[in-house]
Parts: sequence; structure tokens; C-alpha cells
Amino acid sequence: MSMNFTLKLLGIILVSSLALTSCVSKKKFKQLEDEKTALASTLAQSQEKVNMLEGKVASLESEMESEKNRLNGEIANIKKDLDASKSELANAKKAVAEKEAQIAKIKSDVKEAFGLSSDVAVSEVNGDMYVKLENPVQYGSGSTRLNRNARKSIESLAKMMKNNPNMRLLIEGHADGQKYPSGSGMDNWQLSVNRAMVVVKRLIRQGVKPEQLTVAGRGDTAPVGDNKTKDGRSQNRRTEAKPNPATGKIYNIGN
Repeated sequence: MSMNFTLKLLGIILVSSLALTSCVSKKKFKQLEDEKTALASTLAQSQEKVNMLEGKVASLESEMESEKNRLNGEIANIKKDLDASKSELANAKKAVAEKEAQIAKIKSDVKEAFGLSSDVAVSEVNGDMYVKLENPVQYGSGSTRLNRNARKSIESLAKMMKNNPNMRLLIEGHADGQKYPSGSGMDNWQLSVNRAMVVVKRLIRQGVKPEQLTVAGRGDTAPVGDNKTKDGRSQNRRTEAKPNPATGKIYNIGN
């Protein structure tokens, strides 16, 4: 084999090798370029998602801060209202205590003024003072007859008055709203006086001094129950005992 042929063969092999190497390198490069492009796209998408999530986080943090401020404001207002309510409650309790003390003072002064001992129970109804009886003195419709409970209360009242000789009572009769027929010669005024007289006469028979008693009739002008109902009318047919001063009107009670 000649030298020239050998050199030519080597040249052909060298050129073929370089061409093959060049072909492989371009393919690999293209693959790497494609991968780079794909990664860049993925990175861009990831970055976009990160930016979006960061925006949401910032928005939520802002909303949370705003809601926190709103709730703190509401809590502050509630605490303020609570403090005001506590103050109002304290003032109301104080006012009730003062009113109870005033009522107790009035009752004490009334008892002293009317010669009532400490064991005489006195109640207040709509500004009027009444001697509290064991049972109410009530009647049937149009009647002045005393039932057993009423007689028992009158006996207790008589004992109380005999134990308190300076005690003066106004025995006040009442009627319900039922009217007598025209021309009957009777009306609720007369009926209320008759009811009071029945009580007074029984007290005197029990040993109470007549000068301790005064009679009054209010007719149907001072109801305590609803005259439209049976129970209300029953409550209104009554006789009550009110402290009555022996020396005229009392001034400045409770002041």
C-alpha cells in the first residue's frame, strides 16, 4: 500500500469522525436548548403562581388586620356599654334601697302618728296606708253578710285595737260595679256604707271603743279588680281598715 493511499484513508476517517462528532453535538445542544426552554416556561409559571399567592396572602393579611381592628372596636364598645350598664344597675339598686328606706320610714312614722304598735302590720297601696288583715273582708253580690274568714279577721283586728287604745281606724266599705235597679231604694254608695257599718258594729261588740272608729263608704269608685270579670267584682266587694288620725291631717310624713 502506497503512502499516498494511506494518507487519503486517514483523511477520510478523520473527516468522517469530525462530521459524526459535529452531528451528535448539535443534537445534544438542541435537546438541552429545548429542556432550557421548558424549564424557563415552568419557572415563569411558578413565578406567576408565587406572585399570585403572595398577592392573596397580602390581601388576606390586610383583611385580617381590618377585621381585627373592627372586632377590637366592637369589643371596646361592648365594654363601654357594659360599664355603663353596671353603673346604671348600681344606681338603680341604690335608688331601690333609698325608696325602701323611705317607705319603711313612712310606715314607722304612720304607726307612731296613729298610735300603732310595732306588731301592727301596715301596707301601702297606691299611696294609701292600710292595716293588713289576716284575711280580706269580702261579701257576696249585693250582700253585707260576713263570712267565717271575714269574722276571724275582724276578731283579730278588735284584739289589736284593744291592745292599742290610741289606735284610730277608718273603716271603709266598697262595692263592685253592678248597679241596683232604678227605684229599688238602694245604690252602691249606701251598700258600701252598710258594709262598713257591719264591721264597725262587730268591732264594738268585740270591745273596741266607738271613738276609735270612723265609718266611710266609697261606693264603686275605688275598684282594686276588673269589674268586667267575676273574680274582679269579688275583690271589689270589700271593707278595709285605714289608719285615721285623732288630731286631723298629718303633714310631712316621711320627710
